[in-house]
Amino acid sequence: MANTTAEISHSQYATRRKELLQLVKQLRSIGAQADLDLPRIAVIGNQSAGKSSVVEAISGINVPRDAGTCTRCPMECRMSSSSSAPWSCQVSIRWEFDMNDKPLDKVSEVRFGSLITDKGDVELALRRAQAAVLNPSLPDTSFLACSMDELKNGARGNQKPLQFSRNVVCVDLEGPTLTDLNFIDMPENAEPEVVKLVEDLVISHIKGNCLILVALPMTDDIENQKALRLAHQVDREGRRTIGVMTKPDMLTIGSTKARDLWLDVIEGRRHSLTHGYYCTRQPDDAESSGGITSANARVAESTYFKETSPWSTSAHKHRFGTNNLISTLSTLLVQIIKDTLPNLRAETMKCLATCEQELAVLPKPIETEPATYMLGLVTSFVNDVERYVQGGPAAGRLIHENRAAFATFKQAIRRTAPNFRPYVNADPTTSHFQNFLGEGEDEGPEEGLLSDMQPFTLTDMQKHIQKSITRELPDNVPFQAKVALIASFQGTWESSTSQCFDTVRSSMLRVLFECINTKFQRYENLEAHIRVSISELVDRHYIGCGQFLQAILEAEQTPYTQNDHYLETCKDKWLAKYKDARAGRVDASLQPLAKRARVTGAERNHAANGSSASGLSDTSQLSKLPAPVQASNGPTSVFGTIQPSGQTNASAFGQSPRPFTFQSFAKSNPPTDGPVTFETPAKPITSKPPAPSTAVSSSNHAAPSPVQASSAPATPAQFASAAVITSVPHDLERINSVLALLAEVGYTGLNAEDLGKLNPPDEYETELHVMAEVRGYFQVSYKRVIDNVPSLIDLKFVKAITKELQNFLISNLGLGTTNANDRCGKYLAEDPNIVARRDELVSRKNRLEAVKIELQNFGL
Repeated sequence: MANTTAEISHSQYATRRKELLQLVKQLRSIGAQADLDLPRIAVIGNQSAGKSSVVEAISGINVPRDAGTCTRCPMECRMSSSSSAPWSCQVSIRWEFDMNDKPLDKVSEVRFGSLITDKGDVELALRRAQAAVLNPSLPDTSFLACSMDELKNGARGNQKPLQFSRNVVCVDLEGPTLTDLNFIDMPENAEPEVVKLVEDLVISHIKGNCLILVALPMTDDIENQKALRLAHQVDREGRRTIGVMTKPDMLTIGSTKARDLWLDVIEGRRHSLTHGYYCTRQPDDAESSGGITSANARVAESTYFKETSPWSTSAHKHRFGTNNLISTLSTLLVQIIKDTLPNLRAETMKCLATCEQELAVLPKPIETEPATYMLGLVTSFVNDVERYVQGGPAAGRLIHENRAAFATFKQAIRRTAPNFRPYVNADPTTSHFQNFLGEGEDEGPEEGLLSDMQPFTLTDMQKHIQKSITRELPDNVPFQAKVALIASFQGTWESSTSQCFDTVRSSMLRVLFECINTKFQRYENLEAHIRVSISELVDRHYIGCGQFLQAILEAEQTPYTQNDHYLETCKDKWLAKYKDARAGRVDASLQPLAKRARVTGAERNHAANGSSASGLSDTSQLSKLPAPVQASNGPTSVFGTIQPSGQTNASAFGQSPRPFTFQSFAKSNPPTDGPVTFETPAKPITSKPPAPSTAVSSSNHAAPSPVQASSAPATPAQFASAAVITSVPHDLERINSVLALLAEVGYTGLNAEDLGKLNPPDEYETELHVMAEVRGYFQVSYKRVIDNVPSLIDLKFVKAITKELQNFLISNLGLGTTNANDRCGKYLAEDPNIVARRDELVSRKNRLEAVKIELQNFGL
């Protein structure tokens, strides 16, 4: 019963061992060793170390080992015991590398020749297979019929054979006397010029999960064994190395000391290894030439160790003989496979996930027609550009950069504002004048927008007018004098426009090139072509839009506007500001941001119905004011009669008679309770700035004409208050009371600013009017150009490029032509490195998926 149980146990172990070795064989055949550290045994040794004899003893076959001949490629021997099937041998070649020693995308194991049933035919078959491996440029089949002499003669093709190869000659052995075992016979150290190549090949195989079987000839000192040193490089602690002593019968009878030293090694007293050392004795040349069989060789070996001292007296008899070595190797290999399998599946899944991640990063190969694929690329690219042009949360950079350029352009134009100073001379006492209106009408220091122009005083203006007079009648300012002043502040507009346009062009190109890089970077030829084409398109629209911009700037050189109301309003405000400055009512150094106050109807009613600190609450005082005209021959406004154009020689750019002043009004209509006077304010008003009045005098009048107190009522320019109103409630109420009283007698729509026009006549009245008119026209032209230029750049450049982009690229790439696929195929040729990398990863993924299937089928 015990024998039966032992037999069953042995049978189960043998079956499991065969299954494990078969699994590793299958994994190696599909190239799993390229990604996974598969368990294996590698046999290494110096040339003439007896390694081939050990391989022959383990496998039972003869391998090429002529004098001067060495193994020039790895040979993988895979043995399988079979109690029923006769002995057989199948030689195959596993192609893992190309002729340049680069890993192949797909590993293939190809049978070389037919099944061998005669052991005598194996050696020639192995020579033929090695010749095929060393000549990868020739077909395998061309070596199947080569004779021994042909193989010894060498080259058959035009190319020189390789000295060594990483591709593997595989030998599958099956027979009743074999032990289940797989091992790799590595090339031996050879000529000096290829030693490094062979060493690198050996080290690459003996790293990791490998049992290293080192052939150690006993005819040489163990300290001189280079193969053992290589093993020590990758196995410092000697856990995976097994020493195999060869040629013990070559020690002479007198080599007692050498025998004792080797006995110390076998028994673990010197150079100890975890799995120790084994000693074998193989047939000598005479026995081999006599045709000794493997069985007889094992008997002779056993007899030798039993009868030869000191081996016969050693206590470690299990370390002598090839059979003991084979048994140990088989057991150790199976144990390593068992220990490795649990982690092998996890490592496979990890490698597969990494491979898939790397593949996901790479672009997918083109699977549609090139022209169709190209059209999709172009459409996607155009959509990306349009998102930047339209703007949005994730694509607003272009809009933001363009807005910044337009804001800079606005500042540059604003800095060209005429810097008129309503003073005779420009000196430190007049430098406090601030060249802006505020009130939301004109930007000032708060926005960082100030004029860079040189101060232009009343004296400068007087000289300019005098130099401009040619055939004009007295008191007429030549129109060209105003044109020259207008042209002076437009001198830098062209360069400012050019700088703005260049900035937008750079931003547009940057966005276009980034989108090109995103969509076309994987196609080097296509990306280069698109970049050149897009640059040409941008240049064309740059020139076209530049012509429109030039036209705008040329149009601005001729003064013109239909925005008469805004021009007249600005002119009146600047005239009042200049007159206030002339009257000394503005201290800009104390009030840098003076605010105007507009009185609402409710405020006026309140002032009219209540008492006032101004002393003007008595409505009887208004009886002294001229009554508003209800009807006249000319057109009327809320301010009174507008003088017909035929009654004055003033024009929008002409000189006007000096205006009616507050003093003349007071003298012609003295109030019963004394004259009305206004104090010079000390502090500015803090109330809300007034909105511009909607009622202005005709643009044909540069200044209102004097009006007698007994005749028609005065025009709006004849009434003004001080330019700066104090913030003291007492003063504010007085001003409000005056405006309310004026509203009761028919002078409605007035505000505090209008009172600034009631200044006395000025000897520089003409100059002040020209200043006001030119400064007012700058405001019209400035606000027009800072809108028109950006709008035109956006429309005729940015949007125009986007609008034409798709059709331009379709035409430029030849889509829709008869040879579109050929042209697009050339453009879409990928970077060879990317193609190679993707193919490598795809092959690796397929290989790992095959490994996963094999492990699943095995039950893992």
